[in-house]
Amino acid sequence: MTDVLNKPPMPSTPPRPTVQRREDVLRKLTHERHLWLATSGPEGPHLIPLSYFWDGKSLLMTTKPNSRTVRNLRTEPHARAAIGTGADVVLIDGVVHIEPAENLNPLIFRRLPLSPERVPGVVALRLPADSVQAWRGVHEIPGRVVREDGHWLD
Repeated sequence: MTDVLNKPPMPSTPPRPTVQRREDVLRKLTHERHLWLATSGPEGPHLIPLSYFWDGKSLLMTTKPNSRTVRNLRTEPHARAAIGTGADVVLIDGVVHIEPAENLNPLIFRRLPLSPERVPGVVALRLPADSVQAWRGVHEIPGRVVREDGHWLD
């Protein structure tokens, strides 16, 4: 019984190669619609669920201009988005740019709850995918980085 407790579980599949992880990440970014956005500011860390749109380079989200998320980002623009579960996660780090949502293509926001058409005055949050990590289980953590400095790894 002691041997079983001291040994880590063996993964049922080998780690995915970086190219496969990148393809899986792009599929998830394109098909999923919700993420968790982590920010930090004078009131401390803040984690909030948001809907998003992936434009091929950045995550686009909307929120109210006086939200705690926007207040945090005005003080510290670095943020992390998490998509998925602990067993199949994508983490995206970058500097968020706050933009008037009205200046962007309205079709982008049609599927988001806080569309500028439905909620006037919302702002867009643009999180470029500067750094992306992805893993499915602890056996994939060593090769988790699939994008660095805005470039996909092979």
